Amino acid sequence: MVSFKGDSTISCSLLSLISEQVSQTKIDLKKCKIICKPAHSPEKSFDSQYFQHQYSVHHPHPGLNNRPNLLMDIPVQHTEKSINQFKWQQELLMMRNTNQLDETTPVYNLSNHGIMQLFELREQQRLSTATSFMKKIEDFKEVSRRSDEEECLRMKQELEERLVPKRESQVDVEMIIQRLQVEARKRFQQEEDQIDQKLKEITSIQEKELQEDMKKKTLELHIAEAKRRKGISSSKLESLLKFLDESVTSCQERDSFLQTVQMKLDRVTALKTQFQVVVNNVNHEDPLNSAIRSENIVKQIEDLVEVIRDDIAKNNAIVEEKNALSKRQQPQSALPSSAVMPITSSAVKQEHQNDQLGCLEKKTCDSNGGDEDLDFVRREDLVVYSQLQAELRQYEANTVAFSGDLSLKTLRFELQKAVLHPVNEISDQSGQHLQDKLDRLRSLLQGNAVHVGSRMVRATEHPGGLEYCTNLLARRLVAQGEDQVNVNPKAAFPIAAIITELWLEFPVFGRLVLAHFYRQCPYLVPYYLPQQEGQSNEDYYKSLGYRYSSGKVEQQPTYLKRMSGVVRLYAAVLISLPRRNQPHPHGLEHAWRYLAALLNLSPRNDITAAILVEFLTVAGYAMSKEYGKQFQKLLHLICTEYFTMIRNVTPKGSGGGPVTRLEEFLHESITKGGISPPAGQLSPRFW
Repeated sequence: MVSFKGDSTISCSLLSLISEQVSQTKIDLKKCKIICKPAHSPEKSFDSQYFQHQYSVHHPHPGLNNRPNLLMDIPVQHTEKSINQFKWQQELLMMRNTNQLDETTPVYNLSNHGIMQLFELREQQRLSTATSFMKKIEDFKEVSRRSDEEECLRMKQELEERLVPKRESQVDVEMIIQRLQVEARKRFQQEEDQIDQKLKEITSIQEKELQEDMKKKTLELHIAEAKRRKGISSSKLESLLKFLDESVTSCQERDSFLQTVQMKLDRVTALKTQFQVVVNNVNHEDPLNSAIRSENIVKQIEDLVEVIRDDIAKNNAIVEEKNALSKRQQPQSALPSSAVMPITSSAVKQEHQNDQLGCLEKKTCDSNGGDEDLDFVRREDLVVYSQLQAELRQYEANTVAFSGDLSLKTLRFELQKAVLHPVNEISDQSGQHLQDKLDRLRSLLQGNAVHVGSRMVRATEHPGGLEYCTNLLARRLVAQGEDQVNVNPKAAFPIAAIITELWLEFPVFGRLVLAHFYRQCPYLVPYYLPQQEGQSNEDYYKSLGYRYSSGKVEQQPTYLKRMSGVVRLYAAVLISLPRRNQPHPHGLEHAWRYLAALLNLSPRNDITAAILVEFLTVAGYAMSKEYGKQFQKLLHLICTEYFTMIRNVTPKGSGGGPVTRLEEFLHESITKGGISPPAGQLSPRFW
């Protein structure tokens, strides 16, 4: 028995019967054009080859299912029905050969119709599998074809991009339109900018023309003002010279007296010549400058004429008093004409009343009470000192309203910064640096607007502002001697250069500086202030320049160091060289006067030696060059007689620091044959 997959079985006899029925079937091979050849023929059909292949593969050994296939060896002529039966037969054999039929399959229940349906179902499955497989092949071919087309198109585009210019697509057109729009906007903006630039240039040209017109008109006004002021200065100079001639003419014992004031007369002549040069010089850029310089020169001549007049008046008073005394006395007791009588108490009182001086301490020279001498100050120096202090007090009184107005606090603060910032920055860093500080201070005193941080401030914005700035500047410059020069001695020379230049241009400022020098250090007069009756020790020491802290007076070395700084700054002013060969407003002639006056007074402990060594260290070299042998005689007098007087007033065991320094300085000067130039002095070409 052979088993089939299903619920029925079939016997081998049934298979034989089926084979006989098939062999008996009449098939017209010519009509069907299908010939079944023997198994050994090499021209087997595709189906027979296929089935034989399957049979040999799956069943290589003989058995029940390995019987010879007689049907495949008989040539048969098929019809369509016979072909189906033949296929069924072959399929049945394949099912048997592939073990799809086994001995448990009941073949007797499987009818021919069922077997045909089974075969047709199997055929449909095979065809469906083949169709699906072919469809997949076709899909694969289609995908491959499309991929090939896309790759080809891509390569074609690459070649076109490389070899053929790209055609303008719609995107390219939009990009071109955007680019053209951007370019159009840029051109429009450029045209707008060009128009704005043209307008700015036109506006700038108009402003420049307007400024030039204003500058031209201002220059014309300045020229007219300068001419007017020069005319006034010339008239004033003529009247001063006329007054001087009259004073000299009225001088008694003129020949002997003129020798004492010949230096001052020569100075007046030099200033007159300088005035003529300045007046004839026309500065088209700054015409007022020459007018200001001419006024300064006239002011200096006026001061000299006033001093000479006072000297002449004093000389005449002395001569008249001498003549009156000679008439009252016997001829044998008459004094020689060349003698100079001491100043009487009545003459001192008369000068005291004329000059409105304060109360003076006097020392009696002899017991008869006829003549008195001033041991602490020369009378002429006391006059100058009193006048300067009176002017300073009046100047400060004029600024009280401005200083005390609370509504002007901001303005005062800005003006203080405008003064203090340049003053604190003065140094010998370079000529340009020093010039910048001078220009800022000069502009402030001229009443021009100056920069203070991000603001512009003007001293003339309020009445009293200019006077406030002028006095503040003079006081702060003098205070630099105490604060800066005593620490850095070389700092005296750039500060002195600024003071000298401003003094030339602003005479009032110069007199304020001198007044502050005298107030800060009265030894510069020279004036040894005596203690007045009823005056406390604190007030007295403060008048001498001492500082008090918590009710205690400062130590003597500190005081001497501060006073030495002030003296050094004052001496630096005396030897400072004005630029453009201008006459010095307070030059070496005042250095000679001061030194001679100091030596005519009795020395004091410590302070005399301190100020003398500082003054000679700074001004000694210039005075030696200017006065030659006369200065050498003066220096010899200091080394011999005056130094002995200083030693006598120095307490024993006090250390004598200033005295020792003076002794070393004098010894070095004698050894080297002269005084060395001061360290740090500015060269004439520094700026």
